[in-house]
Amino acid sequence: MSYLRRVAFIAVITLTAGCTLLGSAGRYAAAPGTVSEPFWCAPSGGTALTPSSCIQLSQQLDFAVIFAQTHFTAGQATAAGAVSSAYEPGVGAAFRFSGPTSTFDFTHPDTLLYDGTDPSAQVAGIEYNVTAPSAPAGFEGPNDVWTDLGNGSWRLRVWMLRPFQNEPNAFADTHPCLDATGPIFDVSNACYTETHPRPLEVLVSNDDGYNAPGIDAIVEGLRALPNVHVTVSAPATNQSGVGSNFTPGPVTATDQTTLSGYPAWAVAGYPVDAVRYALRQRNVNPDLVVSGTNFGQNIGPVIPASGTVGAAREGAQNFVPAVAISQGFGPPPDYPSSVPALLSWINDFLVGRAGRPALEPVTNINVPTCTAGSIRGTVHVPAATALNGRPYNPSDCTSTVTSFADDVDAFINGYISVSTLSPKSGSGT
Repeated sequence: MSYLRRVAFIAVITLTAGCTLLGSAGRYAAAPGTVSEPFWCAPSGGTALTPSSCIQLSQQLDFAVIFAQTHFTAGQATAAGAVSSAYEPGVGAAFRFSGPTSTFDFTHPDTLLYDGTDPSAQVAGIEYNVTAPSAPAGFEGPNDVWTDLGNGSWRLRVWMLRPFQNEPNAFADTHPCLDATGPIFDVSNACYTETHPRPLEVLVSNDDGYNAPGIDAIVEGLRALPNVHVTVSAPATNQSGVGSNFTPGPVTATDQTTLSGYPAWAVAGYPVDAVRYALRQRNVNPDLVVSGTNFGQNIGPVIPASGTVGAAREGAQNFVPAVAISQGFGPPPDYPSSVPALLSWINDFLVGRAGRPALEPVTNINVPTCTAGSIRGTVHVPAATALNGRPYNPSDCTSTVTSFADDVDAFINGYISVSTLSPKSGSGT
């Protein structure tokens, strides 16, 4: 595939799938000095980029990340013709798509690094090899220091994929979590805290209102996590069932608190308005949007009408990975059950096992309220397009059914359902 065709192909994927890094850089550029500069634009010991250079670098890196995520597993790389080598400490297992090139092409790394050689191993890093008399110009800015391999060969590694992001230096030659005995997937390990020194920024919203018990449970659960910073922006009044409705133009908000006393912006508008208010009027630049936990399940054909999902979709449309979480109806809803379900998903997100957020930007989680028995487990299932006569009521946690076609099947039989949704209105993908 020619360079121009490759750029066009990846550009289509990027525009339809989301530009996660570019979105963050754009929010920074809109309010420099208010929003922290993205870590890849301000490395420790490196040169902080101007807003325009940060945007250019972010767009380049988005192309590289999308290429890597289209070969998310080692099996996908092999199917695409890559040739693997053994796992190497600090590096991972190199899967080479081609030999060194004569010029640097940010859209097409010649090598991807995986956390192992098994077909299910996930992509960990991106590598470029160039044959040239001097170090290539490389990415925008002066921070991508190339390694001289001798004989006119130069190498650059890029660590921008969870959990192997390297916030102090995205262009380090090795990663400490690729240990001699194998990859480390533990967010409390020193190798992870060393490479992720800044807090995870989480924007929390909902459709039940800032003072609802569900959002309070989620906020308090998130606050208990280490190195996480929470911002709450939610509707001032209950907005259930409004889907992705929004108010044209700016909205107003007042400073309030959740039921447990955590600061919150109470936004006079819809759930989408609450997310937009945080992003556009208060210049929040989150790593993740969490919407919920909602009063009542949002499964199957109900999804498009859900304000909870609408808020999450607004995050995704602004290139922020997003998750909507809902607690099933019950007398009363068991909101505390939503907390471990969400925290389990966030741990998967942090260690890169919650899917590919640039390609699958909205996750919809529904947690049963069990009046008898207990939650039976968690399953990843597609969202149903119709109920087809099935009940939309509390889960039967004493069920013995173990095969599920979709989220409705899983939920009504006592399982936590996890589904991937389109960022646009519609039931799911």
